[in-house]
Amino acid sequence: MVEEYIPLIGGILGILMILSAYFTVRLNDLVYSSVSLAMLGLFNAALVALLGYTLVAVFLVIVYVGAAVMFIIMSVSMLGGGGEEKRDEAAGLFAGAAVGSALLLLLAGTGIYKAFTRASGVSVSHVSEILASDYGVVLAIIFVALAATLVEAISIARRG
Repeated sequence: MVEEYIPLIGGILGILMILSAYFTVRLNDLVYSSVSLAMLGLFNAALVALLGYTLVAVFLVIVYVGAAVMFIIMSVSMLGGGGEEKRDEAAGLFAGAAVGSALLLLLAGTGIYKAFTRASGVSVSHVSEILASDYGVVLAIIFVALAATLVEAISIARRG
């Protein structure tokens, strides 16, 4: 059932990747551009995971999100917090409602949620045994990479 919607989801992810790449280049603020870069990485990783390469997707998330966090921290610590931003709460509310509605329509229309609700009877101990036995080295590399990113962020934030 879910397999028939993979091209649709891939197309949506492709459009989101193009939009976030556009905003990464076009936004003038470094922080917003870095957030857009992180979104590009997340959409890219979702597309790679959709194709079945979950390990590569995990490393893409680490690299893109870690790099975006470092860009944000470096730009804020080097350039300062900047001035006051003007907020348009109505536009933010509209954007949030539009994105939420689109996600609900996607989930309800494709029936993807049914694939997740059918997975009953899976115990946490069984999943942890599989992760520890088959993916122990991979999890260790992921934890070390995330810890290194956190240490770098703290180091740069304390200097700035």
